[in-house]
Amino acid sequence: MRADNGDNSERLPEHISKVFESFSDFILFTDNCGRICSANPPAVEFFDGPLCGRSLWSLLEVEATDIVSFLEMYPAESVHEIPYGDSGGSYSLRLIPLAGPFCSEGYVAVVTNNAPLMELHETYEERIEDNIAALDDSISLFNALFEAAQGPTILADSSFRILTSNPASEKLFGRRASLSGSSCLNIFSEESAKTVQKYFETCSAELPVPFDDLLTAINSGGKEIPVELIMHKVRLQSGIVFHLGLRDMSDIQRLESGLEESREQVDGMNVALRTVIESVKEEKRGMHEEFALQVREQILPALDRMIKEPLPQMRRSFGKFIKERLSALAGETGDHFEGLLLALTPREIEICRYIEAGKSTESIAEMLSITVDTVRTHRKNIRRKLGLHGKSTSLISYLKYHAGS
Repeated sequence: MRADNGDNSERLPEHISKVFESFSDFILFTDNCGRICSANPPAVEFFDGPLCGRSLWSLLEVEATDIVSFLEMYPAESVHEIPYGDSGGSYSLRLIPLAGPFCSEGYVAVVTNNAPLMELHETYEERIEDNIAALDDSISLFNALFEAAQGPTILADSSFRILTSNPASEKLFGRRASLSGSSCLNIFSEESAKTVQKYFETCSAELPVPFDDLLTAINSGGKEIPVELIMHKVRLQSGIVFHLGLRDMSDIQRLESGLEESREQVDGMNVALRTVIESVKEEKRGMHEEFALQVREQILPALDRMIKEPLPQMRRSFGKFIKERLSALAGETGDHFEGLLLALTPREIEICRYIEAGKSTESIAEMLSITVDTVRTHRKNIRRKLGLHGKSTSLISYLKYHAGS
């Protein structure tokens, strides 16, 4: 069987020729001596034809002298790799014998240039290396974040088995060896373990889900501790894992408890302060009332008498009394004599003025047009109101002394 490659006028049947020309590999037909009779267009283009008449071994740059020595090096019906050039390129060769009666004896050589495959292989190798490097970086970054997480962090599979845990988990719940392989439900109290198990079995979300309520975990010493839990469902090619992030809330609860106690103390202090303020207000109202009472009962009557009193000495006494009453209201002590003056009647004060002036009982009675006995009665009342008892203290001396002071 012969076909035209540009050198031969004989052609393959049309339907075979279409198949022959559609191959991207190099298809070479040779006679039984290894001489090329026909080649498809990719072969003619690659080897820069014409190819008819050339030996297969010379075309492939193989050191053979004839078809026999070529077949010894590259037996038929097997795939062989033949290197070419200095760039490391190669061909893949498969030699298929042809036999009658439907075709001429000879061979079909299917030659594949491996250069594109090598380039593709190198490209894939580079991409694989890049992907491996990126994967290594991701793993390193994950390990760094996983190990550096301040709160306990656990990875568990869908059967609750702990795959790995970070140092914070080991510190709170035990050593790594005691956690890996065990059930993550064991680190929770019975009630909290039911809540976590229910999430494992029903969770379909792949976003971190925080639990609304605090859970109770059991640390390595068997002590119950309140924890806040966030779970994350992660789908991997090898299966599903759950990421458990826990936060020990013991310190926060203690802080909140301390704040509540401080708030209660502040509230108690506020109540006490309000009580003190009310007491001060009440005391202030009492002082105001006491001040008003003393002004009404002592100072105003003394002012009225001082205004009506014609003698300068008596006005000075009442003025001194008013001054000392005001000083007493301001916290200072007053004079007892000025307080006694308010107990005297106007007639008794008038008689005191005459006694202070040295007038006798008879003279006073005559000047006031009253009897001597009446004057004597007034003198007794005056001594009683001023607190003078017996004859050791003279009324005139007493009046002169206090009126002058």
